[in-house]
Amino acid sequence: QLTNASDFKLLDRRVVNEWKQLGERETFFRALSSWLGFKRTTFSFEVAPRISGDSKWSLFQLLKLSVNAITGFSAKPIYGVAILGGILLLIFLVLGIQTLVHYFLGQAIAGFTTVILLQLLIGGCVMSGLGLIGIYVGRIFEEVKARPRYIVAYDSARDESPASAPHA
Repeated sequence: QLTNASDFKLLDRRVVNEWKQLGERETFFRALSSWLGFKRTTFSFEVAPRISGDSKWSLFQLLKLSVNAITGFSAKPIYGVAILGGILLLIFLVLGIQTLVHYFLGQAIAGFTTVILLQLLIGGCVMSGLGLIGIYVGRIFEEVKARPRYIVAYDSARDESPASAPHA
């Protein structure tokens, strides 16, 4: 059991205002508060022990949180499907050559060559196609979030100092 730990943040008003302007409904607080890019300060405090009861987070809620964390800030799982499709096509190429060699040497089992080659070709094409579609969906996903490219912490033209920049 994890002890003396807490998921707690104090946010400057400017950070909260920037957060509210993002307009996302499915947010992962831990990552998005870091993504905003403001300075962070750490301070120690004593975490009071739980007076009674246990955590109300179910296994399903924890799994949902982890999926939200992975998919909310990365399109890499989508690229994984495309890479898997490419790997399957490479396997098709290698095994296809091997299977054809066995076929021409008369060592192939009847019907085996056709079935294996078709399965590998179709599987590789389907996975590559899904990966390609997924990459486009990932780009749409990034655009729909409409996160700003930059968030200005302070303006030197207004004689603001970096020390006055907000903290997340």
